[in-house]
Amino acid sequence: MSLAVGQVSALTSPVALDCVTLATAGGGAGSFLVVAGNADLTPDVIGHYQFGFAAATGNDVVAARSTSGAVLSDRALDTRSIAEGRFRAMERRVLHLDRRGAFAAASRAMRSIPTHVDRTVVPSVGDTLTFKIPDATASNACTSFTTQKAVVKTVGTHGIIVQDVKAPAGGFSAADFQSIESEFDQIIYPTDMVHFGSPSDIDHDGHVYLLFTPQVNAATKRGSNSILEGFFFAGDLFPSTGVNSCAESNESEVFYLLVPDPAGTFSDARPDSIVRQDIRGTIAHEFQHMINAGVRFFAEDAPDEATWLNEGLSHFAEELVGRAEDNFSDTQKLAIADVADFPTLNNFDAFYGQNMARLREWMSTPGTLGATSGHADTSLAVRGAAWSLLRWSADHYANGNVAAFTRALVAGPDTGVANLVARTGVPFDSITAGWLPALYTDDDAISGLPSRYTFLSWNIRDIESRINNNVFPLVANTLSQSQATTGSVASASANYYLVSVPASGTVVFGELDTNGGAVTYAGARLYIVRLQ
Repeated sequence: MSLAVGQVSALTSPVALDCVTLATAGGGAGSFLVVAGNADLTPDVIGHYQFGFAAATGNDVVAARSTSGAVLSDRALDTRSIAEGRFRAMERRVLHLDRRGAFAAASRAMRSIPTHVDRTVVPSVGDTLTFKIPDATASNACTSFTTQKAVVKTVGTHGIIVQDVKAPAGGFSAADFQSIESEFDQIIYPTDMVHFGSPSDIDHDGHVYLLFTPQVNAATKRGSNSILEGFFFAGDLFPSTGVNSCAESNESEVFYLLVPDPAGTFSDARPDSIVRQDIRGTIAHEFQHMINAGVRFFAEDAPDEATWLNEGLSHFAEELVGRAEDNFSDTQKLAIADVADFPTLNNFDAFYGQNMARLREWMSTPGTLGATSGHADTSLAVRGAAWSLLRWSADHYANGNVAAFTRALVAGPDTGVANLVARTGVPFDSITAGWLPALYTDDDAISGLPSRYTFLSWNIRDIESRINNNVFPLVANTLSQSQATTGSVASASANYYLVSVPASGTVVFGELDTNGGAVTYAGARLYIVRLQ
């Protein structure tokens, strides 16, 4: 192949990878990005390969790419997703959500019980209600729970805030509760509803409960590196008795959230200002899970969404709520200067920064785990890749209507890769062929590069560099015959390389099996971009 600067070639048949001749259109020296991808539809399929050379590469020196400007260096990687992921895994196992029809069976059981909870009368501020609070650390939250009283603090248009009577002193003030209610009613609820669908309302009160309880604090061991800031439990949508039931169920839409604990009574000390900031993104995230579960609960043939896609959508919810907070459109191209709200960085840390930090985690070892990996429960890197895959797909296949695209993903009834393929209308091969190169080539000043190989909504290179000491974390290693290059790559992932072509010369190389023959894994792909 002879490519001009900005041209891209995708080799999508494994048998075509063993002999590739690179040249530059016009005969001058040039540099190429070689993306060794794995487009396998099945998660966590690992392909092993080596690169072999049949001709000298000439000069291997490639101009370095860097970003300069204000640095948000060493942004801490929030590990709340790990604790929440463990809870989600328990939820799927206990409620059998991995079985097609589990939601539908529970829904039919709920509708058949005439005496289920019916809160048609909305409570008033000061009322005391009783809730069953699941033990987030138990192996079965349907059978391990406590019954607690909680006082109504606010009654909003869409949310009702209640606080456990055992909450420690020094917590939220009435003004704090009103601020939380206002953000939920005015920003989080309408944004998530428009983008993911209407929440269920199995108790007929037209509201969602935000229950602040120290039981959530107690779920995090003192000194732990991860923290559970809040969660939604799908068991609350199941009937509390009978077939397909969950004894814990409140038969109501409930979030369980961390309370301020300045003295550290239940876990590590957490003042009200820290808790208030930390739960903002958590509520946006968990509300997507609530909507997703409710939509599938009332659909007869929609099983629980694959973990990577469900989590990717919840991380997408964080971003979309942040855009609503800052009056950005769903498709507006944003760089670090747009979202870094100095000096506090409150919105950046609540809604944007963690997606970028999780993607940075994936970029540091890109071929190890893919966006569709079954390890999304516990891997922040997988979640970062999954968010970026959804974001890029929405950029290029939503026809400018991100909300319609994400609502269709929630509605299914497909799950996982099949769901994404159905909603984009193109094969997974087409998605990976654009998304995987774009992670490197986005906003890299490559002349003539088609927009397909960029993110339309983010300057990925700018933001990832700025949160990483002005060093872009996705490193492309130089390929040459002077050193053996072997690699492993997981489904929906890739490794990145640079190849230099000398003036008036060519480079001949191949991606081979580790034994020297043609590669044998079905997802093997090469995406080649002329950079310079």
